[in-house]
Amino acid sequence: MGADFPTPSIHTEHCLMSNSTALTTLYQTVVQEELGLVARIDEDGDVLFRHPDLGTMFFSLSESDPEFLRLAYPSFVDAEELGLTRAQLLDVINAVNHRCKAVKLSLPLDRPGKPGRVTASVECFVAAPDTLPAEALLRGIVARCVSVIRHTAGELVKDALELKQGAAS
Repeated sequence: MGADFPTPSIHTEHCLMSNSTALTTLYQTVVQEELGLVARIDEDGDVLFRHPDLGTMFFSLSESDPEFLRLAYPSFVDAEELGLTRAQLLDVINAVNHRCKAVKLSLPLDRPGKPGRVTASVECFVAAPDTLPAEALLRGIVARCVSVIRHTAGELVKDALELKQGAAS
């Protein structure tokens, strides 16, 4: 799926270590040690990694909200690639969001000449306010967060194909 689509440049350029903080280092360490994947800290302080089946994913982190976890699988597909209209894709997204745990699929507005692409994310609070999450907790959930995104992205594609095949019959 994700390997066939372009990697969003906003999260692949300028992968620098200059924005390393206790929060970003914690997530980078957990990704590298628990998932066995190379993780980099970008200029925005996000922790990026490349999943072998999905492609680029990242933890969107904020020093002012360290307890909030957001793992994103950005811009992985659009309506045209699935052979659907935007309205059909929104219906599929709604059905999958209703059915799948923990993941939020979203579709931004189209821009002139550039259709909106679906992003999958897991978002939750993993610590008390203004507190870094416990490393053991992150280690315990990181693989499941990736797994549920992978599952939900697969459900989106499956449902889209079923809708497309049903319309063709």
